[in-house]
Amino acid sequence: MTRAHRNPDFPAGGDAALWQQLCGQPAADDPVAQMLVASGLPVMHGITLPLGTDERVEIDHVFASADGLHTLHAKHYIAWINAPSPEKEIRSQSRAGNFAYNDDFLRGFLKLTEAVSIIINDPLPPQKGGSVPVTGHFLLPYKVPLMAPLQNHALLLAELESMLNTLASRGTIPAEHGKAWCHVGTVHHKYAIASSQIQKRNPF
Repeated sequence: MTRAHRNPDFPAGGDAALWQQLCGQPAADDPVAQMLVASGLPVMHGITLPLGTDERVEIDHVFASADGLHTLHAKHYIAWINAPSPEKEIRSQSRAGNFAYNDDFLRGFLKLTEAVSIIINDPLPPQKGGSVPVTGHFLLPYKVPLMAPLQNHALLLAELESMLNTLASRGTIPAEHGKAWCHVGTVHHKYAIASSQIQKRNPF
């Protein structure tokens, strides 16, 4: 289920009713979502967006800051912390299943920021400061060798917390970033409704 969290004075424009519908508490067993909410930055969890005419991307978290919008991929981290202890030990010692050294993961990861950037920068009127920047991040359960294009995007949990604290301390989030963040939620909402209607028409 998609959930959104924002400061009470964060701009929602004409979508205020949508944000009231989406807002809720993060799952108690999801430390990543809990950390994001605790940062005070506006954040949405579980976002699905269209990409082109026949693709879609699923984004674990989208949050806004004074620097722009951020995507966070956390599926592999959450899968690891929920794995049985013996499996964790084997993986951490052998570096088995290193998804972050994989061309398929790289392509999929780059699509997350691409989808958000297209959605917030193409249909919105140009801002004085230009397009809203989008930065992608992904969580690692432990350090592993990384492909060069991914090296500036990987975070351990402690590094994520430090980054969030830094971003939260930078003060007011520009209005154009807030509008872009809200627009992502609106597109997700409309896409989810359209997909649901298609499934009802074609149940098989």
